[in-house]
Amino acid sequence: MKFWIKLMLGIVIIISIILSASRYIIVRKNFVNSLENSIQQNASKHKLERYYLDSNIVSKIEQGEEFTEEHLYEYISSLTDYMNNDMESVEIYSEDKVKIISSFFKSHKLKLDNIDDLLDKEVDKYIIREIEDENYMIFCSYYTVSNVSLYIVNIYDITSIYEERERQLKEVMYTDIIVLAISSIVVAIFSRFLTKPIEELNNVTKKISSGKFNERVDVKSNGEIGELADSFNKMAEEIENKINHLNLSIKQKDDFISGFSHEIKTPMTAIIGYSDLLRLKNCDDDVRIPALNYIYSESKRLEELSYKLLSLMELSEDKIELKEVKIKDYLQKICKKIVLEDVELKVDLEEATVKIDEKLLEVVIRNLVQNAKKAEPKDRSVYLVGNNKENKYIISIIDNGIGIPKEHIERVTEDFYMVDKSRSRKNGGTGIGLSLCKKILEFHNSKINIESQESIGTRVYFELEVIG
Repeated sequence: MKFWIKLMLGIVIIISIILSASRYIIVRKNFVNSLENSIQQNASKHKLERYYLDSNIVSKIEQGEEFTEEHLYEYISSLTDYMNNDMESVEIYSEDKVKIISSFFKSHKLKLDNIDDLLDKEVDKYIIREIEDENYMIFCSYYTVSNVSLYIVNIYDITSIYEERERQLKEVMYTDIIVLAISSIVVAIFSRFLTKPIEELNNVTKKISSGKFNERVDVKSNGEIGELADSFNKMAEEIENKINHLNLSIKQKDDFISGFSHEIKTPMTAIIGYSDLLRLKNCDDDVRIPALNYIYSESKRLEELSYKLLSLMELSEDKIELKEVKIKDYLQKICKKIVLEDVELKVDLEEATVKIDEKLLEVVIRNLVQNAKKAEPKDRSVYLVGNNKENKYIISIIDNGIGIPKEHIERVTEDFYMVDKSRSRKNGGTGIGLSLCKKILEFHNSKINIESQESIGTRVYFELEVIG
């Protein structure tokens, strides 16, 4: 069942219970008030009728007449005329509870039975009884006048009070039905409007669960629903970013595996081929020496590749301990270790104190310098420059070599990515150096920046925070 239907039914049920209960209480209160008023009025009538009978008996006795049942009939007749037919019926009982006379037989309306409990000498009593689908109020009094003891019983029709109650209940029922019908329509529209954003949230959730991570909720509200929609959109955006990141990681992993397989397969094929040639045939020096040189160079490339892969696998933030060093002295020591064939490394450094991991940053410097050398600089020089600028120490490696095409700059830090694979392999490249540098610099809260133009040269630089 839809939530808006449950909400509508819940509200309508609550309205119906409250409305019916309140109106029933009102009808009940009106009925009780009417009944109490009727009791008071009929009690007064009963006292008046009893007084009339008492006066009639005394009058007959004072006249010296004997009071008989005929006198009682006369009393009832005259009492009826006196009360203008406002009295329903009368019964007279002797002291031993024997019925003497009754007007019930004249009216043929009522047959009153089992009222012995009502005939009490001590107190006046009344009861309400339903007789032949009509309601009556019955009063009884006992009194003695001139040695005459009697019970007088009066019956008053109060059916109109019960009929009025039934009429009001029916009116309430019909009114409630109309009110509930109208309120159901209004509440249904309101519930539908109120829960529409929730339904939209549900639909978007289903779409996202099916893979449409770019779906968003368009709910304009300043209340809790609006806050929920905003939170949902933020959550969906985070999920989309995470999924995109995972997909990118998977793609990079696939590219890494593909590149790694290719990088290993190519030199291994050459090594196996040349070694098999040398193993099976007696070759002269013209064939043997180039074959051995090729086997040696490809083996060295595999060695370099294995070292860099191990560095990537072992690289972890937990293993890095940054410490303060004087960057100028540090870089000069590294430059003395770097040997570049046919290319000169020129250094221009300013002094500063930075926090680094010396071994890892050395890997970065070596890789960047080697890459600059492979770019075949026109002046046969690679420049290492260090400058202080706004609490940052900027290290730049510059060459005036062949440069990097603009469309390749953003991808050169990917694992095994090489702009010119044939030239990179010729120079002993693996396509993993810049990727390794990128990860190392991330642990130093820095990143690789590349500025390059084809046939003009390249500048690769990164920043380190200056201490003190």
